[in-house]
Amino acid sequence: MVRNQRKYLEFQADRVEAILAAHGAPVQITGGTIGPRLIRFFIQPAPHVRLAAIRALGEDVAAALQTANVRIVRGEEGVVLEFANPDGRTLTLLTEIAQLGFSEWPDGVAYLGLADSGVPLLARLASPEVAHILIAGTTGSGKSVLLRGLAISLALGHDPAALRLVAIDPKGRAFDALERAPHLTQAPIREAAEAARTLGGLARLMEERDARRECAPRIVVLIDELADLLMVEGGVEGSLTRLLQRGREAGIHVVAATQRPAAAILSGLMRANFPLRLVGRVVSPEDARIAAGRGGTGAELLGGRGDFLAVGADVTRFQAALVDDEKARRAILNRWPGRAAAFALPEGESLAAEVLDPAQVDAERLAALDRENGPYRSNRQREMALCGYTGGQATLRVKRALEWHGATTTTPAMPVFTVAGR
Repeated sequence: MVRNQRKYLEFQADRVEAILAAHGAPVQITGGTIGPRLIRFFIQPAPHVRLAAIRALGEDVAAALQTANVRIVRGEEGVVLEFANPDGRTLTLLTEIAQLGFSEWPDGVAYLGLADSGVPLLARLASPEVAHILIAGTTGSGKSVLLRGLAISLALGHDPAALRLVAIDPKGRAFDALERAPHLTQAPIREAAEAARTLGGLARLMEERDARRECAPRIVVLIDELADLLMVEGGVEGSLTRLLQRGREAGIHVVAATQRPAAAILSGLMRANFPLRLVGRVVSPEDARIAAGRGGTGAELLGGRGDFLAVGADVTRFQAALVDDEKARRAILNRWPGRAAAFALPEGESLAAEVLDPAQVDAERLAALDRENGPYRSNRQREMALCGYTGGQATLRVKRALEWHGATTTTPAMPVFTVAGR
């Protein structure tokens, strides 16, 4: 435990400058940041000092700082040296989400963790730079916790009528916190054959949405142990690859976790369609290159236990938050009281056959809008509420939604309907 943090930081900065100067690589520490698990020093090298020379002295710097390892990278601030914070604090997901202060989350935004700069790191799935996310790391890196936290943040931040979750979990433990969450299309899928059927149904839905130029409600497919699923069930790869290639414009996104996305298991086409990689601790620079999709990230130097890199257009180090499953489960049900029954599936019904019927999706969305805005007096009002325009495709969508509930579409003033009792 560090008693005087300012003195500790000054002392460590002096050590870094001294050890590098002693090895012919003089630098100056110009600033830094203090995160929950990480301290960063911004380094200004002398003009003749190469970054490679500083990196080569990483072990000597770590020994001088009396820390397990250091990570030296090039960032916006110049050369950045990162090492463990001896006074690090534990992040808890619900606390961090509460501090965001969102009364209503932006569409498709998920919470990842706290960035090394000390600000929350969010991912917007609708962005082409995100679209689909691959989480990689060894056992103990925290990838399942990160996946679970991302799913919980989506459930807490989005109305069930606007966002659905499909959970595929061969281990049967990753999504306990989502139990009875109204966003789930069905109970988490454990059997590989059922996962293949579900992904096939999603691929067919994607084509239907493409034909109608639709993307709502947003659907997020959560997969834990992706490599295991691909090795066990051959029917998964084709449907999953199609979803990764074309799913974003249809409002379908994939977030998958695996230990090592090697080419022998994940095809190059599949890996190329994960624009955002979240990489935890790996065992070697080669594994870091495979997990991140590029070299030089230093993922082999991460500390584990939720210490991650977000690798997209840039590389950002962040700390994932711990999840209390029971508290998260209660928080989701309290956030959306009385909504679980509207989306519950009878035992044995498949996703493709029931949950993702476009007419049902529109009907449930229209019912939610009706509850929020008051009874609609005409189909024109319904068309504007559901689609944002009237006539043409909007008329057809409202007609199908009303027919799904057995309502007539010929009377100008329509009665209020709800999804209850279906």
